[in-house]
Amino acid sequence: MTEAAINRLTVGESHSVRKTISESDVYLYAGIVGDFHPNHVDEVYAAAHLGKRVAHGALLPGFVSRATVELIGDRLTPPGYAAQEFRLKMVSPVFIGDTIETTVTVTELNVERRKVIMSAEVKAADGRICAVGDTTVKVLRAASPTPAERKTG
Repeated sequence: MTEAAINRLTVGESHSVRKTISESDVYLYAGIVGDFHPNHVDEVYAAAHLGKRVAHGALLPGFVSRATVELIGDRLTPPGYAAQEFRLKMVSPVFIGDTIETTVTVTELNVERRKVIMSAEVKAADGRICAVGDTTVKVLRAASPTPAERKTG
């Protein structure tokens, strides 16, 4: 089942998602994780140091996750999959008001290790590369039937 699931994917296929980062996105994220650094929430401080307020860099893996789910979600279920690793290098800040496009591309299918590896890129609408990296998902093993399922099956 695992090999069949992985073989539903093709190296080189990609998917992108787009989002305009709003002030409420930044404040909601800050509230969830407790990161109220002035780079994110203080207009005067951020203007002096970065030009204007920026989104949390740690927000970006969430968009990589979304693009991954939209690309592979239905095709790896069953048996399902779990995120295993996100590696992103922040290259340029994402400012409040920026529209970003996050693209994941399948770069490796490893049936033996049950892994799907994808490159990831976050780009602002003005062409700035904001983050680059990769993500790995692990394809789950098919669940064994429960005793009740074995009786009825």
